[in-house]
Amino acid sequence: MSLKVILIEGRIEDVYSKYLDGQSGEGNSLAKNGVTSRGDQIYQFLDTKNIYDNQIVPGSAEINPNHKYLDWITKNWSPTDVNENGDVEHNLKEILLAVSKFDNQSQRLEIKDLNQYKHIDQLFDVLKKVGETTRRTVDISDDVEKIYEDNRFVVVVPETHTASCYYGSGTKWCTASRDSSTHFSTYKGSGELYYIIDKTLPTSSPYYKVALNKKIVGNTEEFWDVKDKMITDKVDIISIMQNKKMLESVRSHFGGKFEERIQEEKELLAKRLSATEERRERERLRRIQVGIEANRRRMADEWNPETTGTEGILANALKEWLIDEGEWEGETKDVVRDQIETMRSEMENDPEVIEDPNGDKAQEYGEDLGNLEDDLENAESVYDIIPLHDYYGMYEFEYGGAEYALGDDDAADEAAFERTKSLIEDIGYEGFSAGFVESHIDGQKVADYMEDWFYDDMNDRPEDYLDEDDTELTKEAEERLNSVDEDIGELQEQLEDVESESEEQEIVDRIDELENYKEEISEDEDNWEYTEEAKDAYVESRKSEVRDDPMTAIRDFSLEERLTDFVDEDGFVDDVISSDGRGHTLSSYDGEEGEFVYDDEWYYIYRTN
Repeated sequence: MSLKVILIEGRIEDVYSKYLDGQSGEGNSLAKNGVTSRGDQIYQFLDTKNIYDNQIVPGSAEINPNHKYLDWITKNWSPTDVNENGDVEHNLKEILLAVSKFDNQSQRLEIKDLNQYKHIDQLFDVLKKVGETTRRTVDISDDVEKIYEDNRFVVVVPETHTASCYYGSGTKWCTASRDSSTHFSTYKGSGELYYIIDKTLPTSSPYYKVALNKKIVGNTEEFWDVKDKMITDKVDIISIMQNKKMLESVRSHFGGKFEERIQEEKELLAKRLSATEERRERERLRRIQVGIEANRRRMADEWNPETTGTEGILANALKEWLIDEGEWEGETKDVVRDQIETMRSEMENDPEVIEDPNGDKAQEYGEDLGNLEDDLENAESVYDIIPLHDYYGMYEFEYGGAEYALGDDDAADEAAFERTKSLIEDIGYEGFSAGFVESHIDGQKVADYMEDWFYDDMNDRPEDYLDEDDTELTKEAEERLNSVDEDIGELQEQLEDVESESEEQEIVDRIDELENYKEEISEDEDNWEYTEEAKDAYVESRKSEVRDDPMTAIRDFSLEERLTDFVDEDGFVDDVISSDGRGHTLSSYDGEEGEFVYDDEWYYIYRTN
C-alpha cells in the first residue's frame, strides 16, 4: 500500500473520530457545541457510520480524490443545528453540491479558502450570487423547439439528430451520440425528448442537463442525468420537480402534440383489457367443455388400451411417462395399494376391532377401505389428460397445465421438419449464423438467377466471349446464297442449248458475276452471326462456375441482399435439426426430447409450453 493511500485513509479515520465517533464527550463536536439532550436523542437515530462511509466519504472523493474538503463537509453536516421539529437543517446532498460548485468556482470568489466559511449558509449565499452572475445563454436553432425558459431553466425539443447532438453536448446520452441516430429515432418514436438545461449549474454537475423522455404508452416520464443514468431519486432534481410551471409547459406541449396518439393508446388499452376478459371467459368455457368431453370419454372408456386408436394409445403412453418421471399429480395405483395394505394391517391389529369385529371401529375401517378401493379404481385415470390440437402432425395433450406433443420416430422427424420451416418463415434466415446460411446456398438457384444476365451481357458484347469458329451465316445471307445458286443452275442449263459463241460467253460472264457475288456475301462480316449453340455453351460454362462457387458469384455481383432466396431450404432444415436436435425445435419449454417405450413401441415426447 502506497504512502498516499495510507495518509488518505488516516485522514478519513481522523475526521470520523473528530466529529462523529460517540454520542457525547470531549472529542465530539456535538458536546463541544452544546447540543441539548433532545439533540442527542435525535442524533442517536442517525446511522452515522453508514452515512459517513457510504455517502460522505464517496461524495468527498468525487469532488477531490485527496479528500481536500472532507473535514469541512463532515463538520457542517453534523447536526449541531436542529430545528424545533427535530430535523437536521441542511441535508448532505445540498452540502456536497455546494462544495462541488465551490471547487469549480473558487478562483472567481473573493474568499478562496473553504475553511474560512464558518457556516454553510455563508457558502450558500456566496454561491447564489455567483450563480446569478454566471447564467449561461442557450441559443435556439431552427431544428429545435423551445418549450419553456425562465431565469434558471430552458427546455428544448430537438427535432433532428443533429440538434440532439448539439444540445446534448457534454453528456453521454445515447440520443446525442454522433456515431448513430438509431437511439434518437427510437426515443422520438416512443414519444418525445425534452432537454432541460440548467443555466446556473456548473458543467461538472450531473444535473446541469437533464433529458426527459415522455412516452405515449403508459404516459410515463423518465429522467436521465448527463452520465446517461436514469434518475430514480427525484430529490436529486428537486429544483426541476418543484418548478411546476416548467413541468406544466412540458406536459401541455406533449398532450397537444400527441393528443390523437394518446387517445388511440387509451382506446387500445381498453381493447386489451376487454380482450383479456374475453380470453378469460373463453378459457372458462373451454374448461367446462373439456370437463364434459373428459367425462364422456371416461364413461365410454374411450381410451381403453385394448380397444382404442392412436390418440388413446398416445394418451396412455403419456400417462405412463408422467408417472415414471414423477410428474403425475394424482395418486398412483401403487400408492393407493400401499395405503390399503397399511389400513388393513392397522385394522387387524387394532384391539378394539379384535374385541368387537362388528363394532363401530370396525365399521369405520370398512368405510375408509371402501373409499380407498374407489380411489384405486380412479387412480392413474388417463381421462385426466386432455387432447389438444394437431402439433405439426403429432398429437398434443394437456395435463396439469402443461402441454406435451408425442409420437413415434417418423412423426417426430416430420414435425421437427415442419416446425423448423415454420420458424424460418417467422424469423427468416437472419435468425441463424451467416456462415451456416452461406454453407447451404444452392448453387443451381444462383446459376439460374444469373442465366438471363449472362445472356444479356454476352449479346451486348459477343466478340468479348466467342470466337470466329462460333459463327455462322445469317438466315438472310443463306437465303441469298441459295437464290444465287439457283440462278447459277438455271444459267448452266442454258449453256447446254446455246448455238453461238457470243451467247455462250455472255452466259459464262453472268455465271462468273454470280460466283463473285457469292464470295462477297460470304466475306461480308455483317452476314455472319454467333451460333445459338455457342452462346448456350458459353452461358452454361458461366453457370457451371456459379454452381461450383455460388458465394463468390453472390459477392462479385453484389447479390448479398438476395442471399436467402438462394438457400437450399430442405437441406438447411435437415442440418438445423441434425445440429440442434429435434428437442431444440419441438420443445419450446426446455428444448429437451424425452424417449420411452410403451407397449413395445418407442415414443418421443416434447413439452410445448
